[in-house]
Amino acid sequence: ADVRIDREVNRHAAFGLGIHRCVGSHLARMELRTALDVWLQRIPTFTLADPDAVTWATGQVRGPRTLPLRIG
Repeated sequence: ADVRIDREVNRHAAFGLGIHRCVGSHLARMELRTALDVWLQRIPTFTLADPDAVTWATGQVRGPRTLPLRIG
């Protein structure tokens, strides 16, 4: 699996839509952008240590549960 930070805009509904939009969505996006900027400044070179060892969480909050990285 590849992480494509420069992918095209995707109008997903993760933060809701219209009047039901999450009031914290803009803060969450800003926090994520800041976290990624800091990560890439401090750890510019990293790869998956074992792509087969990646596991994914299911349910309401999805994402990697284990993500073994090789840094450097």
